[in-house]
Amino acid sequence: MLILNARYVLPVNQPAIRDGALLIEGSRIRAVGPRTLLLKDHPEATGRDLGEAILLPGLINVHTHLELSVLRGQVHPGHSFVDWVLTLLERKQGLGWEAYVTAVEEGIAELIRSGTTTVGEVSSIGASFMGLKRSGLRGVVYREIIGLDDTRAEAISEMPFAHIEAMREEARGTPLDVGISPHAIYSVSPQLLRLCRQFQQRARLKAAIHAAESPAEIEYLRSGTGEIRRRLLPATGWGELPPPTLGTSPVAYLHGLGVLDPECLLIHAVHLTEEDLDILAKSDVKVAHCPRSNAHLGVGQAPLKALLGRGIATGLGTDSLASNQSLSLWDEVRFAHRAHGGLLSPEEWITMATLGGAQALGLDREIGTLEPGKRADLTAVTLGKAGADPYEYLLDEASPEKVRLTMVNGVSLFEREET
Repeated sequence: MLILNARYVLPVNQPAIRDGALLIEGSRIRAVGPRTLLLKDHPEATGRDLGEAILLPGLINVHTHLELSVLRGQVHPGHSFVDWVLTLLERKQGLGWEAYVTAVEEGIAELIRSGTTTVGEVSSIGASFMGLKRSGLRGVVYREIIGLDDTRAEAISEMPFAHIEAMREEARGTPLDVGISPHAIYSVSPQLLRLCRQFQQRARLKAAIHAAESPAEIEYLRSGTGEIRRRLLPATGWGELPPPTLGTSPVAYLHGLGVLDPECLLIHAVHLTEEDLDILAKSDVKVAHCPRSNAHLGVGQAPLKALLGRGIATGLGTDSLASNQSLSLWDEVRFAHRAHGGLLSPEEWITMATLGGAQALGLDREIGTLEPGKRADLTAVTLGKAGADPYEYLLDEASPEKVRLTMVNGVSLFEREET
């Protein structure tokens, strides 16, 4: 058994504990409380004093594309969302497997060094799944599926469905879960979406889908026109295929296909009507909020106040390094705080980056707070200001450089010695 103590312990679901400690046995937390009490009650445990630090649940990055780390700094925002997608597709041409593997490893190292312990990763080729399996990080890896030809939906689905089954077998005994990710309404046909949904239900999978991200997507579904129809689909070889059912919103369209349920993570969710919000709340859909990526691509700002007001579980995601400058959730939460004009308190923002992320990924029974019975997934941040409020300090000052410890399942993945 191990007792970790620090100047502050933030259970998140309870008030901060000054001079607090955790008792860890194996992969789980067995007790949380004042340092003196835990040391007295468990003299047999090995003690470790983190000193002037804040101990809190590990950060949960609910949406990443680690394989796109290979394009870091290469895909700048253009005049539109479609410009960005076309540039991304062009830059990916000719990249080999090893380039993706190296980029994934670098991205994973960045996550771990910044105190992230769990990710919601969308993988298109499987490189990120293999990297995460080796890393020890916890996560849900959603296998991406793309295909607009409704007449070939069955054939298109065969390989990714088989890959998902194989990934699930490989993930046994690791902190990883495997899900399915039909990419978006403009890249997945109605029949393929139905097949993905049927497979999800049959295999009891979590799902993730990009939806309501850009004005171009809204226009395409409303009228079948705009840049997606005129530029993106021809460039991908799907220019002759008819658009899906028109005159609706992305959320209403997905709801009509039966895709939305409590196991579904809606990625971005920027452009939502009141009706959309009602559908999401009634369906108990979860949302990945990616404010820096949204700003980078110029697609707008998600209605966070309305999402939270309807009780829709929402976590923070960095998205990929093709649309963001870092994978640090500290950067993301600070940007969100500024972008949303102080909508939430420092404590509420840190809760969103931890428990909120766990709820969005459907993992809150296991992680997201520091309490007895939960997994020992945690991080520690050096406290640089004597007497500082720990939540305010984390929101204002925390950074990868101040992360002391990243632990998953009671195993240390990263440690930085104090200088």
